[in-house]
This record gives sequence, structure tokens and C-alpha cells, in this order.
Amino acid sequence: DYKIIADPRSSATLADLQKQFDFLISVRDKVTEAHQTIIDIRKAKEQLNTLSERLASDSTMKDITDAVKEVQKQMSKIENELYQTKNRSRQDPLNYPIKLTNKLAHLNSLMGIGDNAPTEQAEQFKKEVTQKIDSQINDWKSIKEQDIPKINDLVKEKQVDAIILDTEKMSN
Repeated sequence: DYKIIADPRSSATLADLQKQFDFLISVRDKVTEAHQTIIDIRKAKEQLNTLSERLASDSTMKDITDAVKEVQKQMSKIENELYQTKNRSRQDPLNYPIKLTNKLAHLNSLMGIGDNAPTEQAEQFKKEVTQKIDSQINDWKSIKEQDIPKINDLVKEKQVDAIILDTEKMSN
């Protein structure tokens, strides 16, 4: 049997520790949600790229490629608000500003130091950044629920083939 006891050197109450824990978990969950949004956006952009590249040379498909381009632009804007996509080297964080997910994750790092309930400033900063993240996530949901289905409808309407084989290179 094990019993966890508080550090006798700490002046934190059990309520303080619970507030700190709840704060850290809620921030972690929001950062995870934002990261999943980024992953979903990247998957969608990859599929849209494939579609657009296939249809680029066909002028009768211009309405599809134009719609794809516009949706990709909107998705990139969301992705760039959530995460600094220009970071490639260790030096880049010094050259490009950190974005929403990094700000919230850093707050979590700071609030995880010591045994204290979150400060009022930390709570306010969390609220402010979380609202901005939620706004971006809602924009993504709108694209996912409205714009992407419109592109799918255009593809169906134009009867775009799902599989295209190069018949010149086929044998037999």
C-alpha cells in the first residue's frame, strides 16, 4: 500500500494543487484539440492538392480547382494562426513569432512550476488565447462542414474519375 502525501516544505493547500491540476489539464486538452485541427487541415490540404493537380490541365474543371484554391487558402490561414509553420531550424523561433498553440503550451509549462494555484493573470491569458484558438477551430469546422462538401458535390457533378490510369504506358 502506498500513500501520497504533500511535500511538507510546500505551503500549497490541497485546493491549490487541485486548481493547478485542473488548469494544466484543461490547457493540455485545448492544445491537443488545436493540434488535432492542424493534423486534420494538413490531411485535407494533401487530398485537395492531389485533386487539384489532377484537374489542373483540364479547363472544364476550373470551377473545382478555383474552389480548391480558395478553401486551401482559408485552411492555411487557420493553420498559420494556430502554429508557426515557418519554423524549420532551431533559429527560426527567434525569427518568427510564436502562435496560439505555442503560447498556450508555454503557459502550461510556466504554471506547472511549483505548487501553486494559477494566478488571475494566468487564468485571463488562458481565457484570451483559448477564445482565439476556439475561433480558429470553429472556422475549420465551418470549412469541413460546408466548403469541403461543396467541393465534393462539384466533383460528383462533373463526374471526375476516382482512378485514372495512363493508357499509353499500359501493356497488353
